[in-house]
Amino acid sequence: MQRLPLSYIRPGMKTYEEVIDANGRVLCGKGVELTEEHIRKFEEFGVSFITVEGNPVKLPWEKTLEEELKELEERFEGITDENLLEIKRIFREFLEEKEKKNLESTESTQTEN
Repeated sequence: MQRLPLSYIRPGMKTYEEVIDANGRVLCGKGVELTEEHIRKFEEFGVSFITVEGNPVKLPWEKTLEEELKELEERFEGITDENLLEIKRIFREFLEEKEKKNLESTESTQTEN
């Protein structure tokens, strides 16, 4: 699943969850293949973000696990303090767990369809 700004939504993407406006009204159900008409309506009702199935868009601020781990190594290069190295280890575990959850979520979505 991927939560995207409305400007990134394209026809053919499928909703991962209901699309709800600011007043709590359901505008679209889960698993619906979006059309131009849906997107236009979402704009009219002020919807800013939609969660879609899969991970269809590479957002500028999103990085792969490999990119994140490489940056982590670079930030801690030359560090010998045990406390700081423990923080590095914790960050590494966090990043790996986050990736694992993303993969499980993607697999779960594919199994449902």
